Amino acid sequence: MVRNALGIYWDQEKNIPIILDKNLDDIKIKKKKLIEVAQDLRPVFLEEKHLLRVLFNLEEDIYYKSVWCTKLGRYIVDGTPFRKSIIKKISEVEEFEVFRKRVLNFEKTDKMVEKEKEIFQNFIEENSAHMSMLLNSTERDDEGNFIGAYPFIEEVLKKYSTRIPMVSFSGGKDSTVVSHLVRKALNNQSILHIFGDTTLELPLTYKYVERFKEENPMTPFFDEKNEENNFFQMCKEIGPPSRAENWCCSIFKTGPMGTTLTNFDEDFLTFYGVRRKESASRSKYPKILKSTKIYKQLSIGPIIDWIDIEVWLYILSENLDFNVSYRQGFARVGCWVCPNKGAWSDFLTKIFNNTEYMKWENFLIQFAKDIGKVDYENYVKEEKWKLRRGGEGLEKSKDLNFKQKECVNEKNTYILNLNRDIDEEFITLFKPFGKISISNSGKSQEMYVLTREKEALFKILFKEKNREIKITLINLKDKYLYGKIIKQINKFNTCIYCQACNSTCSFGALSVINGKYTIDENKCVHCLNCVTKFDMGCLVASALRTKSKE
Repeated sequence: MVRNALGIYWDQEKNIPIILDKNLDDIKIKKKKLIEVAQDLRPVFLEEKHLLRVLFNLEEDIYYKSVWCTKLGRYIVDGTPFRKSIIKKISEVEEFEVFRKRVLNFEKTDKMVEKEKEIFQNFIEENSAHMSMLLNSTERDDEGNFIGAYPFIEEVLKKYSTRIPMVSFSGGKDSTVVSHLVRKALNNQSILHIFGDTTLELPLTYKYVERFKEENPMTPFFDEKNEENNFFQMCKEIGPPSRAENWCCSIFKTGPMGTTLTNFDEDFLTFYGVRRKESASRSKYPKILKSTKIYKQLSIGPIIDWIDIEVWLYILSENLDFNVSYRQGFARVGCWVCPNKGAWSDFLTKIFNNTEYMKWENFLIQFAKDIGKVDYENYVKEEKWKLRRGGEGLEKSKDLNFKQKECVNEKNTYILNLNRDIDEEFITLFKPFGKISISNSGKSQEMYVLTREKEALFKILFKEKNREIKITLINLKDKYLYGKIIKQINKFNTCIYCQACNSTCSFGALSVINGKYTIDENKCVHCLNCVTKFDMGCLVASALRTKSKE
């Protein structure tokens, strides 16, 4: 099957969308005079229908209509496009608290619920053949993998039988489907699940995760989160995450998960719900991916080519419990402060997570004031904070400024004045380059960094509890060597032990925990990925970089 030949057509008789292949189902499409309504859809549940009714002052019959929504946020009602603009309408809402109470004051009737069940049952039945293909097809895709989720999962587990199967569980619809698929395909409820708690999930996500645990007592479940850092405190120190400086995932998701998995001796086969249609960057992901984010992990995407409507077809067909946030109108769930969210998602958060939303809005206003924004209220209202770049106006950004000059008397030698005293951690930061050899040189210490062949790469002359160092490059084969050294200097100057570095090492040699940065020399292979992963050497330094440093 050619995935890009899929189309969503409207079945007038059943009043539901059906998924068809434009090539294989050409005769059916022409015979029934089916009209393509979208490339993808998601179901609109009663709670969201009620929100639309209040927003547009619609008639009560909206509760009994077949309503779906496209990826672009356009609604299809009984097969007909809803012409009114959602984004424009939400910007016109007055007396928001009155509006919010009307939205929250909704009670479903038995009649509404029965009609919703009828619509979804028709949807399931009319798309059952397509669902069967997605699950059972033994055709191969362009990468040579089974198209069917079940045979694909079974084959992958046999191929990588030495790895421990695990499900990356986010509390969203995609990981819900993957969890069920894997446990069903393998007929094993004891598949390890790990939930990366960013501490910024929607309240209903946490409730759903707890329900999942209760309903699946045989499934081992780990909750992982960054216990050492507070999101709001970090925002105050290095600025809120933006679309350009989206530091939060590395610190509050992949970092803590990497920390946990490093403690295991085994390698993992991680099944996750990533899908190519979610973004331009994910469109290039292979179905089987050696993770660059988390050590020991081979990432497997059994639904990587599915679209939204297929994910919902599986959930509804299997009658799975799911995150109630979707019923409220969220197309995707995740961090509710995410700078990549659109206006509709922000609007829903303001309605259903109002206390936290207002706390965040007030924080942003204060942040705008602190960095010197005269029009601080518009800065927040117009979402300019989402476009911010660098640490302009932040005290912490000064840590990036340090004096460095080339030594006149010695070739390839530089003198630097750092922003904190030299300590044991300074030495640790250079272990990824090679073996460390330290000797006394008068009142100073001379640190040589050696290759596997015991050839000197560079040396650093320093005094403990002093801030001046002298770097001499010895092996000049790597023309970027000095730049890599500066990356570690940036890390030394700005490190706040955020744990983002925990996901940079593919060999489990690096650990940032309890305010300590350590490198296991027995595991380190000197690949320098931990040095070059972030463009300034350190995620915090990258987030703080100002225009003058670029």
